[in-house]
Formats: sequence, C-alpha cells, structure tokens
Amino acid sequence: MRVTTNIRKTDLIRFNVAILPTLRSTYVTVLVISLFIFGLICWKNGIPQTQSGWIGILLSSFGGGFFGMLFGVVFSMISILLMSSSKNGILGQHEYSLSPEGLHEKTPANEGLSRWSGITKVRVAGPYLLFQISGCLFHIVPARSFRSDESFNEFVSLSIEHWQKAQNRQVK
Repeated sequence: MRVTTNIRKTDLIRFNVAILPTLRSTYVTVLVISLFIFGLICWKNGIPQTQSGWIGILLSSFGGGFFGMLFGVVFSMISILLMSSSKNGILGQHEYSLSPEGLHEKTPANEGLSRWSGITKVRVAGPYLLFQISGCLFHIVPARSFRSDESFNEFVSLSIEHWQKAQNRQVK
C-alpha cells in the first residue's frame, strides 16, 4: 500500500501540538523544572512556615514548570521550523509505502527503509498517523493525504498489523 503526501510547516506545528500532551517526557520536564524552581525558592527565601506559604511556593513552582516547558516548546518549534526545508527532506513531497519488511520512505532528498522491528510505536494522534522511530524522531502521514477516511483507516490498520507482527504482538 502506498501514499504520497506533502508535509508542510503547519503539519509540524499541528503534529507537535497533538503529540506533546501524550508524551511522558512532557510531564517529566514540567516536574524537573518545578522541582528546580521549588529548590531555588526554598534556597533563597527559606522553607515556608505557614500553609499559605506552602500553597504559594507549590503553585509558583508548578506554574514556573508549566511556563518553562511552554517556553521550551515554543523555542523548539521555532528552531524546527527554521531548520526544516524540502532540501533536507523534512518538508515537501514524501512517498510512503508499506511492506512486510517495513515502512519505505522516499523524498527528493533521501530514500530509506524503517524496519517494523525498529519502529517503537505506530499510532494515530489527531489528524496524523505516526511512526515513532525513536524518542523524538517520527514519520508523520497526514490523514488529508488520503482520498477518504476509509483509505486512511485501511493504511493505519495495515501499518499496525505489520508492526504488531514484527513486535510479536497479537493483532486485536
């Protein structure tokens, strides 16, 4: 089964917005930043002695953790958008095909095969089919690349079936 898609900068933004709330690393980062801020406030002002002091420091810490993560995401997205182009194969036309061997990708810049056993996860997030190659490396296939929802769902089902077979998992 084969699909040709055109990845745009808006796809990268939408993909990140769809995937970030589902990643464990998002919450770990918020927690680490919050703990750092908590420690910094305690070091500077001392340990709170009242209930309202504790509430204030905890709210400040988690608020700082959330906004620190948000700042990191915005900075990361700006960097990704500035570095992405069709010349390096991130944006532009992508041709994906499925085989029992793996996911084949072909762009004007490169061509490759990701074997099913090397793909860590296959799932749908928002309007995208995601092939997670490693922690932060994904191949994305927008649902808009298909003529119908049925053909998108068929591509998703076949992808998951191949991936589960390679992972020695039972198909549901």
